Amino acid sequence: MPQVHIQTETDVPQGWRYVVEIAHDDGSRTAHRLRLAWVDHNHWAGERPIPPSRVVQALVEALVEALVAVGRPLPDRFDASTARRWVPDLDDQIAERL
Repeated sequence: MPQVHIQTETDVPQGWRYVVEIAHDDGSRTAHRLRLAWVDHNHWAGERPIPPSRVVQALVEALVEALVAVGRPLPDRFDASTARRWVPDLDDQIAERL
């Protein structure tokens, strides 16, 4: 399974912006930029005091696993809310990881 590493976290209006690096099984590495809105963090974390970076970690791990299975790469840039449309059971997968 590819390893996900959060490189940076930046506060932005209404959320956070992240740069994550994925170390793939073949030895290659890819960098991705994503945005997590407060509302998406709250959707996935609920009332639990889970840091936004942990939600991002779970999100990217679930996405990589699901997209690799169907032969699709993770986009270079994306918004967390958009990712929910790519994988039908993404909410459940993130809940399992949190």
